[in-house]
Amino acid sequence: MKNFKRKLSAVVLSAMFVSIPAIAFEGPHDTGLGQGLGGAVINNATGGLVDVTTGMGSADLNFNGNTHVNWDTLNVGRGESLNFNAVENANNLTILNTVNQGMTNVYGAINANDGIAKLIISNPNGVLFDGAQFTTAGDAMITTQPLTAEFVNGQMNIKDAAVTIPQGMIQIKDTNINVGGEFNILAPAIDIVKGHILANNGVKLVTQNGQDYIAANPNAMYPGVRMEAVNIDGDVYIQNKDGSVRTLNGGTINGNVDVASDNGSVAFNYRNNGEKLTVNGNLNSNANGQMTFVRNADIKGNLALSNSGGFVDIGDVHVTGNADLKTTGVDDINDKNFNHFVHVIGNTQVDGNLNVDSSQNIHIGGYDYDAKKLADGKLTVGGDLTAHSHNGHVMTTIDTSADKISLKSDTHNVLTDGKATLTANQYDFSANGYIGGLQTTDGMTVDEKVMYFMEKYERIPETVGTPAYINIAGGEVTGINTPTGASAYIASNGDMTVTGVNADDVHLTSYGHNINITGEDVHANNITVGGETDKLKVDYPSRDYNLTYTNIRDNAQVNIKGNEEITYNLTNGENGYNRGEQIKGENTYLVGPEGPNEPGPGPNPNPDPNESAKVLRSYERQPNVTAAQPYTPIAYAADLDDDNQNDKGIRKNVDGSVTVVRAFPMID
Repeated sequence: MKNFKRKLSAVVLSAMFVSIPAIAFEGPHDTGLGQGLGGAVINNATGGLVDVTTGMGSADLNFNGNTHVNWDTLNVGRGESLNFNAVENANNLTILNTVNQGMTNVYGAINANDGIAKLIISNPNGVLFDGAQFTTAGDAMITTQPLTAEFVNGQMNIKDAAVTIPQGMIQIKDTNINVGGEFNILAPAIDIVKGHILANNGVKLVTQNGQDYIAANPNAMYPGVRMEAVNIDGDVYIQNKDGSVRTLNGGTINGNVDVASDNGSVAFNYRNNGEKLTVNGNLNSNANGQMTFVRNADIKGNLALSNSGGFVDIGDVHVTGNADLKTTGVDDINDKNFNHFVHVIGNTQVDGNLNVDSSQNIHIGGYDYDAKKLADGKLTVGGDLTAHSHNGHVMTTIDTSADKISLKSDTHNVLTDGKATLTANQYDFSANGYIGGLQTTDGMTVDEKVMYFMEKYERIPETVGTPAYINIAGGEVTGINTPTGASAYIASNGDMTVTGVNADDVHLTSYGHNINITGEDVHANNITVGGETDKLKVDYPSRDYNLTYTNIRDNAQVNIKGNEEITYNLTNGENGYNRGEQIKGENTYLVGPEGPNEPGPGPNPNPDPNESAKVLRSYERQPNVTAAQPYTPIAYAADLDDDNQNDKGIRKNVDGSVTVVRAFPMID
């Protein structure tokens, strides 16, 4: 066996195992290591350690078989290198290094060549990599779990050691790690700051029983895994038992991220100074903790967050795929501490579908806790937005856009601050109470009301104070669903078509745009159309709701009972139903349902002298008649045939009735 050279010359004799003498080596002392931390001492080795060769600031451990190296102390100083080499054509080796005393501090380099399939460093007292280099051709594991090995029939079996000492933590700072296989870190607490990690088969961070050692209060949010401004190439898998999983101040992960946290919070980029976290892959987290956060992040894949112990919160996040946010915890709603809700805040964009499923509240918006007011922002969804609250409110306080928007509360309300606008092609609203906006009343601001109903979980059966509308930009409303005794208020800034209603009292307005209420799925006790109903059309023949609107001819409110024909004393049209729209400025004063597309009656076997008379379908004044000109209350039209002296204004309708049409008097 070769002797150690100069700065690695101290030899300590110890027990002999498989003819391998105990070897000690000591590196050059570096004041940055602290008192007593310099050097490394091998106690014994079992297995295939051939020899140890040393040079200026380096030590090579050469192996031709699986080996358990037992160190009294293991440290690598700055400028030093510790190399694990498979020799004599050995390959697929496992090298277990266990450390007995003190932390392992690595400031230099540790390397393992391609004959070593797995390199393990086990130190229950903790491991620190600071400004170091760690390179392995195969798998690598750094752990504070006490491990030992036994040899049976030439095979080395690794097992837990019977050591009952507190486990330390693993810290990695400003270190470059390049692992050719899988990189595993196992400790009660893991702290990674900056640096770069490349692992061809992914990174696994596993914590266990860490809370027992790092905090007396098991409910406090202490880190189980903490990563700050870290760059990782490879998939990342984090299994956290206690404590929290946190990333801070940005960083880049080029791979998929999967987190399973048994009893801890998960917070990605939880605190940052504007630095963005980038994940070039999918991000999945399943937790049971106080909170799950993703902030100021680009997720170039799918995002899936689930939490059974608290709330889920994303803000200023861009997801290029789909996003699924879910809380599954169940609490007594009389308990003031329940908090299984979802926040979607800031300027957030999801290019695919966004599905929010919460056991309690859903808030699409933000709140500035310092200023005590709602925060600004915008949510943009390229696909469909579905927000379903099982035992709470769905609240929207920022402008939100998607292809389809569905907001549903099984037990409470669908609410807005009255200012946010929803933009979609289709909308579906469902609540067990009031659907609409909140306004300033009873001495409370809108912000205070939003927080009050969110925090108190108070269901609103009807309205509180003066009702406000949920604002939409226009499109098709496929569903408005409320129980008996509840109201829904929907206002459109564009043309609105309502095709699905199952509600008690519905209030619609469009600020001068078209409103079309149509289809066989519109059922309510009352539908009230507010504002100037100059472009209102109701075209379903068997209407079962009371309709209230403003007659633009005289600005009087008109109330028409369900199944009662909607008319201005004009004529019946196809199949006995009125046709047309109430259009201001175009002299058509009619709100009426169109008949179904059914064929008219067959040929009359007894021809009538008026057989050629056409069915009256439009109501237009003659161009030379002003709006102020008196006209007959029976009917008015401009379709009398002036060239036919026999046209007496008699019109036969398809239902067999006859209508007398009188033209407006001519103006001299």
